[in-house]
Amino acid sequence: MEKNKLETAATEREEMEALEARAEAEDGEAAEPEDLVLRFAKPYKFGGMEYTEVDLSGLEDVTAGVLENVGKIAAKKNPGMNPALQEMSLTFCTCLAQRVAKLPLEFFEKLPAREAIKLKTMVTGFLYGGDGED
Repeated sequence: MEKNKLETAATEREEMEALEARAEAEDGEAAEPEDLVLRFAKPYKFGGMEYTEVDLSGLEDVTAGVLENVGKIAAKKNPGMNPALQEMSLTFCTCLAQRVAKLPLEFFEKLPAREAIKLKTMVTGFLYGGDGED
């Protein structure tokens, strides 16, 4: 009887390890690095240059201090904004994008409306743990 218990426990352990390995493999597939590149539907001209995309991978390195500083700037630009939701505002997202992409703020402020909303979606999606894609 003791032998049966040991065999059952060993079988259960093997099944559990197989399930864990399968789950890790599935998580590994889903855990691909986020693509933090904003791709424009049409080339965007700014400052005599043409852009087809902007790399926002610098979002990975943003700290709480950077978020606070960007929040202060956004609050000054838009004093009526609800501070509890400031990271969801276009102003906040353009200021943060300017920091991480190292492009002038005007670059982001002059984006076509659809591209600006894609930017906002990408930034807020990243901050709230989504992938930022449609």
